[in-house]
Amino acid sequence: MKFIILFVFSIIVFVVNAQVIKFNQIYPDTTPTMRNIIVTDTGYVLVGGGGTPIYILTAFIDNLGNLNLTKKIRKTSYNIYHGFENSLIKTIDNGFALTGTRKKIGLPDTEVFFVRFNNFFDTIWTKVYLSDTIFITGRACLQKANHFYLTGEKRISIINGNVNNDLLLIKTDENGNMLWYKTYGGTLQDYGTKIISTYDGNLLIGGYTKNFQSSTPSNLGAWYLVKADTAGTKLWQGVYGNPQYNDGWVSSLKSLKDSGFVAGGGIPVEFSELKGHLIRFDKNMNILFDKQYLTKSPYTIIISILELSNNNLNIVGIEIKNSGTILGFMMNLTPQGDIIWKRNYNATGNVNSTSYALANAITPDNGYAFTGYAYDNVTPQAMWLVKTDSLGCDGVHSCDDTTMFVTPLNLPDSVCFGDSVHITFGFGGRSAPYTLHSTSGFAEDSIYYFDSGNDTITRTVSFLPTEANTQYSFTVTLTDPWGTTKTEQYSFYVKNCSTSVALCHNDLLRYQVYPNPANESITISCSENEPTTIYLLNMQGEILFLSQLHNNKTIIDIRDFASGIYIIKLIYNNGFVIKKVVKE
Repeated sequence: MKFIILFVFSIIVFVVNAQVIKFNQIYPDTTPTMRNIIVTDTGYVLVGGGGTPIYILTAFIDNLGNLNLTKKIRKTSYNIYHGFENSLIKTIDNGFALTGTRKKIGLPDTEVFFVRFNNFFDTIWTKVYLSDTIFITGRACLQKANHFYLTGEKRISIINGNVNNDLLLIKTDENGNMLWYKTYGGTLQDYGTKIISTYDGNLLIGGYTKNFQSSTPSNLGAWYLVKADTAGTKLWQGVYGNPQYNDGWVSSLKSLKDSGFVAGGGIPVEFSELKGHLIRFDKNMNILFDKQYLTKSPYTIIISILELSNNNLNIVGIEIKNSGTILGFMMNLTPQGDIIWKRNYNATGNVNSTSYALANAITPDNGYAFTGYAYDNVTPQAMWLVKTDSLGCDGVHSCDDTTMFVTPLNLPDSVCFGDSVHITFGFGGRSAPYTLHSTSGFAEDSIYYFDSGNDTITRTVSFLPTEANTQYSFTVTLTDPWGTTKTEQYSFYVKNCSTSVALCHNDLLRYQVYPNPANESITISCSENEPTTIYLLNMQGEILFLSQLHNNKTIIDIRDFASGIYIIKLIYNNGFVIKKVVKE
């Protein structure tokens, strides 16, 4: 019976290729939400919560995706909530620690919950703190030397309906005994969601605030960053986001190898529409880039970030693309925040499904694994684990079949002689950066995917045909990072749409362009006093010089131009003349 349930309620594909295993698996349980993942030699450990009453759940899954064992931390008449995503940390003795919140069912008081595991995830001890507080939470933790630091939220007061909760910081000894706690914030709501160590030995806490903003704070919120020393003294704070809307909290905060930091979450671009939001800071908290990603939706958000050995970033989270389906996503970025590739994942295959990717990890075969939870109108909420290769392919979704493509989106059948032509090409494949070259003279290297997360990149290739009544042919070549190429040939007809005498031999002779080839300057002259507009264009039709013909002669300085072919377009009362000129 168990086999039948797993068969019905899961999608799983195993692909063994150069020792890389890929799968996409859900595990029916009592409404679990998995927010942490640890990769071991034998498989994966997922830690989250579930059940009624709510408990801490640990699941052990082997390298092939089989669920072997679960362990639970629970207490009669209590709900025990795990912390936010990636609230599980590895300790200096190769064990683990997790913070959360414990609440007596039926009573208003809550308490910060803290548990220590050994390397087999057996419980060593549990601690609770500030049990007499009406509202308090534990959401993330950090170990530095022989001390633990926990962050969350503590209720200070409610005055005239205005809730004043502060960001909470607790320091304990190595055995979990509380040494002190501090709170930070203003007169409205503040809380902590992430805590990391800084390059100079201090603490950086990420969270949420309704204070310290120029906009109306009672209706809006923003990312909140607080830097403190290990004695809890606040050294600095910053607020980030869209001042017109509620930005939510810092969902991910990481120290980077260059001593800087990266913070991720969501940013509202309209009232209820979010995009993924990523800010990278240097070690002094100066912003290096502040970027938005993915399709805007009520659910689009970056949740978990890894820094890779090559300094790229691997990111997971959730978004809605073109329907009500909530999808998990994974993408790889350059250190500058450019999208190398991006994939979407659905756990159940149902168009009405919800699939949350909440925590990611690097696997020994240079792939990735992420966990979260999923459900649809048939499948109850279940643990979700996805194992991919180094390009994010899970063996289920179209990533595995991705081949390079390049296609014109507006190729004309014909154009008029003398007109600039602008053709937009869409292209993509398994991974950026791409190089796009055309025999028309277009060339661009290091092309990445758009910040929108669109699976197709576009570039506009421009032309200026120099002969009428002929077929203009050209090729476009796309090259990926592995040197694989995709070449396509296209053509359009260049017709004479004008009765201009510019096509006559005598008018062509009336205008002279010399020297040709040229090195330092080009002289344009006319044998008659004809009002003439001069355009100097490159082979893509871009205007580099524009002027009127003065006293039947104009000299153009071309010393700063690159070597190559250029077009002189001369427009006068009765028509135009087009001539080529070569810059040596």
